[in-house]
Amino acid sequence: AKHVDLGVGSGSGNGDDGEQSSASAGHPRGLSAMRNLNSPKFKQADEYAEEKTLVEDYLLDNIDGLQTIAEHSDQSTQQFVTKQAESIAEFIDELVRCVKPGLTKAMFEKKLKIAIAAQLERRSLTKQEPRKTEAEMFIRVKSFLPWLRPASFSTFSTTNEKHIYPCFLELINFVAELVVRPLKDQKPASLDEQPKRLVRSYELTDVKPDNSESGRRVDLALKCDAIYNETGGNSEYDEDSFQISEACLKANNEWSDKRPNYPRIFAIVEVKPNSSYANMEKGFAQLVKYTHEIYWNQCNRHFIWGLVSGGSEVKACVFGPNFLLASQFMDVTSTAGRLELIRFLVNWSFCEPSKLGYDPAIRFNWKYWCFTIDMVNSNGPMPAQTTYYLREIVVIAERVFGRHTRCFVVGEQPPSLDENSDNSGDILIKDAWPEVSGSAEDDMRDESKLLERVSNGLAGRSEFNGLYPKFLGGGRMQIQNAHGDSVDETTRTVLGET
Repeated sequence: AKHVDLGVGSGSGNGDDGEQSSASAGHPRGLSAMRNLNSPKFKQADEYAEEKTLVEDYLLDNIDGLQTIAEHSDQSTQQFVTKQAESIAEFIDELVRCVKPGLTKAMFEKKLKIAIAAQLERRSLTKQEPRKTEAEMFIRVKSFLPWLRPASFSTFSTTNEKHIYPCFLELINFVAELVVRPLKDQKPASLDEQPKRLVRSYELTDVKPDNSESGRRVDLALKCDAIYNETGGNSEYDEDSFQISEACLKANNEWSDKRPNYPRIFAIVEVKPNSSYANMEKGFAQLVKYTHEIYWNQCNRHFIWGLVSGGSEVKACVFGPNFLLASQFMDVTSTAGRLELIRFLVNWSFCEPSKLGYDPAIRFNWKYWCFTIDMVNSNGPMPAQTTYYLREIVVIAERVFGRHTRCFVVGEQPPSLDENSDNSGDILIKDAWPEVSGSAEDDMRDESKLLERVSNGLAGRSEFNGLYPKFLGGGRMQIQNAHGDSVDETTRTVLGET
């Protein structure tokens, strides 16, 4: 279960279950609050042996219906989202049918252009969001069709990873383009039925992402782009966002529109030449490495999505504190396989940020360029909910699996943008995922209750001031389930289980 404790005063040291403290590094407000610049470099000499062991220990493979984790919590909204995914898949099926034996290049391109124009005529356009022209979409479609019909393109090989990179990239971006082009007879009936973001691939492939500690190259990386609506507003990039702002990264000279950037990467795609056991095992092991870096750079990630492609077969996977789940193979050369992959992409475009793996209680505030943390209290004297402003990260989640212990130094007031102001904090929040059993009332290992006993027992003993953290509040975090009920935030509820 997700467990948060809050205290005042001194109190540093090691995280639980072997997670080491990074207290000596210090994380100032802004971009640096997400990274430990003095952290040890990852070992590269050992070829994924440790990661393969973790995959063997944690992987539950061939999970049916894994995309339901990313479904919108509102049932009627999700029904609309499912129709959107199906209409996009039908569009792509029609394009695939343009690839037929015996057609000359000119005849093939003519059929393809006619099919694209006919489909776009059936779809709505909005005024604010820029759209690709038919000519631009034609180029994009030609880029990914060889992957969907490899037997018809003699120069394309699914056993060559570099051939797959542009195909996967363009297919993902093509789906994103259609997410904001619904069929005219399926226009959104409410704001909930409008996409919240566009899940796109960064343009550069097989590159080292910015802010990488290991220097390892990734095949493809996905990002969540904002959608600008017709009123000039912004889908989820308002005063509070689940991602650090591009402006903040640019101010720190650590931003590129094309190159992946770990503070903003949503998911990583690993490409292999075929779907053999050895290739898929290595693909998952590599994602363990990359997931480590995402946790390191993003202080508000609960779990992380990923994709592994073995030739024309793709698996989606999700990493959490105590699980690694992988879907069944989705064969992009088949109608059914393409639909399943498109469902993932479309679900990610509409679902709540928590379904993407982001902590809804930790958000980036664009006005103050810092993260805010909502403390929902079930124990202690503090109010039921209080918002704090992040000053420093003194313990960061350093493992892919485990308690994911994080410790934040926070303040009760927004930070001043004046460099000469004192923006130090005197409150410490510990955020972790300990193993629990039973209800919170019966949990003998509840750390917040133990801290409360210590704090109450030493109250009034001034000689001990500064030697222990004074407990203010904490307990198990709660989230709303699909029925609107508040439930303990555990990995079971995160996965949609009861």
